[in-house]
Amino acid sequence: MKKTVWISAVFSLLFLLGAEEQAVWQLGKQTFSPEGTGINAANGTVELNGTNAFTIPVSVLGDQKDYTIEFEIKRDPRADGRDRDHLIWMDFSDPEKRTGIRLRYYPPSYNAIWLHLNDGRIEYRNFLPDAKRFYRYTFVVKDRKLQVFRDGLLLILADTVKPSGKPIRFGEVKKQAVKPYQLRNLKIYKEAIFPKGFDPNVSRMRTCTGDQYTIQRADVKDPSLPRILVVGDSISMGYRSYITKHFEGKAYVDYWVGGTWFGKDAVKGENSDPKRGWRGVFSHGPYDVVSWNAMTLHMWNLNQAWRCPEESLEPNMMEMTAFLQKNFPKTKFIWVRCTPVRNNQPDGTPVLENPANDRVVKYNRIVDGVMKKRGIPEVDLYAIAVSRMGTVRKGWADTVHWDGATYQLFADAIIRELEKALAEQSRKK
Repeated sequence: MKKTVWISAVFSLLFLLGAEEQAVWQLGKQTFSPEGTGINAANGTVELNGTNAFTIPVSVLGDQKDYTIEFEIKRDPRADGRDRDHLIWMDFSDPEKRTGIRLRYYPPSYNAIWLHLNDGRIEYRNFLPDAKRFYRYTFVVKDRKLQVFRDGLLLILADTVKPSGKPIRFGEVKKQAVKPYQLRNLKIYKEAIFPKGFDPNVSRMRTCTGDQYTIQRADVKDPSLPRILVVGDSISMGYRSYITKHFEGKAYVDYWVGGTWFGKDAVKGENSDPKRGWRGVFSHGPYDVVSWNAMTLHMWNLNQAWRCPEESLEPNMMEMTAFLQKNFPKTKFIWVRCTPVRNNQPDGTPVLENPANDRVVKYNRIVDGVMKKRGIPEVDLYAIAVSRMGTVRKGWADTVHWDGATYQLFADAIIRELEKALAEQSRKK
């Protein structure tokens, strides 16, 4: 009897140490509620084509503190985006309560997902690189925080997922059919199961979303160190890593790629979109210094002129700078001037003589006046870029971005101003 109990205990221990966690729900093995037509999961695979979907109770996620949702999916190679073959893959969001997750995929040429999380949205491009194969996606929630993996590789490290009472729906019933997606090996666990080799204890930047913003936030281990926020467009994506590397161990650097649009009357009122965005971002602070370039290449683009009419630029910037200085008086703001828009001559030589760049020059000058009135220092990336025109290769189709050496120069100029601001902040403490 004792021997039997001992053997049973050993096998139980071995199971706990080495056995795989058991899925609480698995496609093809547990029941679900079909919607629309053509749902058949007898072989563990379903085809989602915009005319069908299926739901399962959200109770399979337990208390929604720790859980894992994993599936494999493949897109139709004919889906090219032109016939809007986008589809919600997974949805248990509650828009009214701003909770849960909604995952929508847009096929090529966009080839991106919009991950709606609570009241924010994360965009990730090149989500299904190859139409010829299945990709395994794993959504791991640990302590209510979300991580998204593709074939075991971390793609998104997100913030808290608020529990939702809505059922989990896979697929979407639309007015028209779309090119089909093949969904298989869908499994749900009540535990947070990370892919092999992933260490959740390593410090990483986390994507945090909210009303009118999505930021990447550093993992703060030492609250005594200062904090920096870099706000910008795709140009900032070229130089921000140099800033982080420079301040490693000396300050934490967060990123806000976006900074909201400034269309006509867009900033009016205390509840305007830009102001809600800034308040949301600063809820992740406080920040000692902010370098700021709010999507100017997009706002000042001739093809997107509606985003920032010339007559509204100065009053909008005056209002926003006043709002920032009033609401965040302990933060030092630095304005980053917009970089040029190039065009290529017939032989491919890059030049700056074009209407789009004329608009950039004019708008830079308008904002210069605002920053001077507000006492906000500037970093002149435009001048640095002009000095680098001789390094731009002939015929480069991308007329707004720059090479790595130029981005390093951009970062160096911003770092100098950031260090001056941090030194000033330190003297005040």
